[in-house]
Amino acid sequence: MFNFLKTSADVQGLRTELIVQAFADRILVLVTQVGKVGNLIQASIPPTTPLRSDHASFDSSGPAPEPLPSPPAAIQLTPLFGSASSEHMQTLHSLYAAQIATLVWLAGDEELMGGDRRSVIVGIALAKSQSVGEQELNEQERKVFHGIMDSLWSLISKGEPSTLL
Repeated sequence: MFNFLKTSADVQGLRTELIVQAFADRILVLVTQVGKVGNLIQASIPPTTPLRSDHASFDSSGPAPEPLPSPPAAIQLTPLFGSASSEHMQTLHSLYAAQIATLVWLAGDEELMGGDRRSVIVGIALAKSQSVGEQELNEQERKVFHGIMDSLWSLISKGEPSTLL
């Protein structure tokens, strides 16, 4: 049984470490490009909330689905520790937490998750980006986001720890 997974990936030229640790009541996912935990955000949904209407067509053996599945409307994000340096970064961290939790719930690995929808705590520490506009994501932030989601999906859908770290 794997209750701890980790990998390292090159995402747009940045070394990105991903760690997934299952606990009895929650799942911890750490995403770091700077070697620290960063902000912690808890994502949770009621157990009766459907994740997606086309769940039966979801292929867990390939790369992360494109487009990525939408987080459920009932998702609740609760900041636990830390804060973002700007409103733009706060929005970005919330986007990461919601999408990471959705992928974890969709993976539904009995060995890792225990078959239930435990809350997911996401630690996010991203390298500073050169945001031109503070209102929306720039192309580099989009590429990093999708690269991290692909790496995470590859890690959790296979359930095999990597020895790259």
